[in-house]
Amino acid sequence: MKATIGIDLGTSAVKVVAVGLDGSLLAEVSRPYPTHTPLPGWVEQSPDDWWTAVCQALREVRATVAEADLVGVGLSGQLNGVVLLDDAGQLLGDAIIWLDTRATAEAEKLVNGFGDLMRERAATELNAITVLAKLAWLAVNDPERLGRARSALLVKDYILWRLTDVRQTDPSDASATGMMDVYTLDWIEELCAAAGFDPKLLPPIGRSTAVAGYVTPRASAMTGLPSGVPVVPGAGDVAALAVGCGVAEAGVLGVTLGTAGHVVLARDAEEAFRIRPGMWRVTHADPDQALWLGLVMSGGLSLSWLHRLVRSADSPLTFDAMVACANQVPPGANGLSFIPFLEGAATPYAMPSARGAFTGLSSSTSIGDMTQAVMEGVAFNVRQCVELFTEYGGSIKEVRIAEGGARVDRWCQILADVLQRPVVRLEHLDTSSLGAALMAQTAVTGVSLRSLTADLAKGGRRFDPDALNLDAYERAYRRYLVGAEGEVNRVRDPRNH
Repeated sequence: MKATIGIDLGTSAVKVVAVGLDGSLLAEVSRPYPTHTPLPGWVEQSPDDWWTAVCQALREVRATVAEADLVGVGLSGQLNGVVLLDDAGQLLGDAIIWLDTRATAEAEKLVNGFGDLMRERAATELNAITVLAKLAWLAVNDPERLGRARSALLVKDYILWRLTDVRQTDPSDASATGMMDVYTLDWIEELCAAAGFDPKLLPPIGRSTAVAGYVTPRASAMTGLPSGVPVVPGAGDVAALAVGCGVAEAGVLGVTLGTAGHVVLARDAEEAFRIRPGMWRVTHADPDQALWLGLVMSGGLSLSWLHRLVRSADSPLTFDAMVACANQVPPGANGLSFIPFLEGAATPYAMPSARGAFTGLSSSTSIGDMTQAVMEGVAFNVRQCVELFTEYGGSIKEVRIAEGGARVDRWCQILADVLQRPVVRLEHLDTSSLGAALMAQTAVTGVSLRSLTADLAKGGRRFDPDALNLDAYERAYRRYLVGAEGEVNRVRDPRNH
């Protein structure tokens, strides 16, 4: 069987899949890597750790599908991480990844000086997590390191380079950096200059589904991939998960609950890039479309955080047992609310320094109440994203959910009840790696992404909203909004700093 490989560099692990040209999933492997937080607000990872994990996962997948004819490789990766290389191709320290918020002051300075330009040409409301802000921080705080750099690569593009010796990115990854013109698909040199670096550091921008290079003999020896296999740059994880969810036609909303929560809706490119405060606009892997993105900074992370909090050596409560504690808790979590801003607020507030909270705690609050409240809080933040989309004219006829949090049946049902729409849990949950493999298939077969993704929802489990829960969730949502807006106002008030 002919197959393509999809590689997704996530926040905590790489996921690699092999997908037959008939759409069948042949193999999937995940390998973790560590995250480093050397100072408050700093979040870094080693690109060497990424590459080691990629090589291990690829060799295992290759062994599993030894009889398959591998005809292409596609890439996906976390947005807004930056890797610096010197003129010999050596790493200049660890990568600064998307969770890092050290560049808040630099982002504010760029917005004050170039906010209109960024909104009109880059379709962005710049903040501290963007690559542009990170490079501006390096120019001010580590100019020696930036001065030695000859390449600044995005996360997945570092793997592209290791596989092919080609330095290139794609429009979706580039559009999230805050410095790509979304109409010409070129870097905005004026913004690079304002941030204090040479735009020649940045890689060329090529199509997501066009072959960028071929697996080198050296990479073949390390990964087990056949030498000469074509590799496409693929897309940043948002555009890749949109492909993997089948968000390639109007009306299909994709919701993923990985470390972060993503809410994506495809729009005509010209319509999508009009100024829409409160959300991101990201280029789609399909060049005729773009994506509206709502971001929940702590999506699946919120529930895994709660599990870390409540388990102990003396009481090794499993994740599944914790989730089961919520099964008897009524909608509204007995008056408990959770604000899911553990890593800051994104949509609709764009407030990286906001923080999470429980409100309504009492001596009778149980683990079940807290678990239910966490799932509700994330679902309410997703609802805020959906309400923003519909306010701006988006039409939603179908909701599809994927990634790790979607494995929790109760969470899927809560989302259906909160959104008051049927939710389909996709059969293949790792949508970014799947999307990467499908982009490679478009490159090698010429079949459009819309055709390849048309049947992705078939075989998924459907969760219908329960009308009996509507009133309880409406009341809980209003309580949530009071808490969320109270936290945002607290951060905005300079007397609290």
